[in-house]
Amino acid sequence: MGAWCSFASFSCVELMTLLGHDFLVLDMQHCEITLAHIPSLLGAFHDDGPFAVVRAPQNNYYAINWLLDQGAEGILVPMVNSPESARDAVRAAKYPPTGRRSFGPFRAAKYGMRLDTYVPSANESTALILQIEDASAAKNIDDILSVDGFDAIFMGPNDLAYSMLKPGESMRGDPKQWSAFARTPEVLGLCEHVMQRCIAAQVPFGMTAMSIDDAHSWLSRGASFVTFGSDFHFMQAGHKAVGKSTAEQAQ
Repeated sequence: MGAWCSFASFSCVELMTLLGHDFLVLDMQHCEITLAHIPSLLGAFHDDGPFAVVRAPQNNYYAINWLLDQGAEGILVPMVNSPESARDAVRAAKYPPTGRRSFGPFRAAKYGMRLDTYVPSANESTALILQIEDASAAKNIDDILSVDGFDAIFMGPNDLAYSMLKPGESMRGDPKQWSAFARTPEVLGLCEHVMQRCIAAQVPFGMTAMSIDDAHSWLSRGASFVTFGSDFHFMQAGHKAVGKSTAEQAQ
């Protein structure tokens, strides 16, 4: 069970590492975290805490190389919707002979003091997770699963739903109901299809959940990992809960 970190705040990330998650995802694709923030934010993780995953801003060789060199334990690569894109990610994230990651692990190898232990095990000890976000890719997931060198698949149901819009169609209804639109039977059916194909191929499958019950449902049906919530969602939920409690006390 994991969660998302969106704020470029050491204190916020450090607090998130203390809440009992198995992994946290620092989101560089959609939130305020930039490359300049990464060294500090990774420093908020501790040895007995969650696994540090970074969602790269894009499937870029140099960005993925650099994030791993800074000590990211996992890279989530967005918009991997073709075998060619999957191979590009593997090339960036894995040392030869699996890929062509450039040598220079810097902080990941404790500034050179652990080169002898980090480099030989890096391909196995760091996770490359490919995010599937297109209906065509989901329907033809076996083509991506045939690529060697990555470690897991993660679904992006929101962009998957976008890819399923008909010509001239936009997000339906109240924008606050976007999550409902991204969880239609058609979208969830494709997510389920990808999960079953991953299970058949013995590739770990991940999903973003809408609730704790939803998370447990995916895990019970075969998902290996799920994300639920984020720093700002937890803040909003806490404020709402405190406000409700205060109002009840006032009555």
